[in-house]
Amino acid sequence: MLRALVPVMVAAAMITAGGGEALAASASTSELPKGFLLYEAKAAKPAKSWEKWEVSDSLGRRLELSPCARDVGRDGRRAMRTITYSAETDYLSEQVVIYRSTRAAGKALRAVRDELRRCARGGSGHDRYAYKWKKTGIGDEALRVGGFFFESRGRYLVVRRGSALAVYVRSGMVTKSLPSSQFRALEKDGRTMADKVCDLAHVCA
Repeated sequence: MLRALVPVMVAAAMITAGGGEALAASASTSELPKGFLLYEAKAAKPAKSWEKWEVSDSLGRRLELSPCARDVGRDGRRAMRTITYSAETDYLSEQVVIYRSTRAAGKALRAVRDELRRCARGGSGHDRYAYKWKKTGIGDEALRVGGFFFESRGRYLVVRRGSALAVYVRSGMVTKSLPSSQFRALEKDGRTMADKVCDLAHVCA
């Protein structure tokens, strides 16, 4: 598996246990209709032997972009769904979080920015990493981010629209200038979801 995305995958695996997880899933499902995310249909199809899809409605997962591997952006969540895909050399994820207010969603994105600054680079040897980021014109505010690791690289897009936050992640080539051409697929998904969340009650009002 790509070293670049190991922190992301570990974070994605950390969910609340027992009855708390069941309650979180129930609350999330009521806010995000089944099939709402862009990759849900693909995730529901039979996977090939070397592939793995996971769909979770847990409110306790970390954001898929978590540079310091800390659990930020949890306050005020009222719904959340995360889809992950992994194969031998590929990783893809889609995550939509609905917050109780636009303010809470904005606070979550600010926390991501703070994490990027705090953990812009670190580690040594095989564990060294660096992040680069810049604003991009999607939704109310958005960032595209490149993750640079010893053996691989990752591309991230985080978009806020109203009280919703959407995160898209893909493995693959990215350079430090973060050209839009390297984020075309993620930005297409981000724009689609930025429009789609406005169909949900109280998100863009």
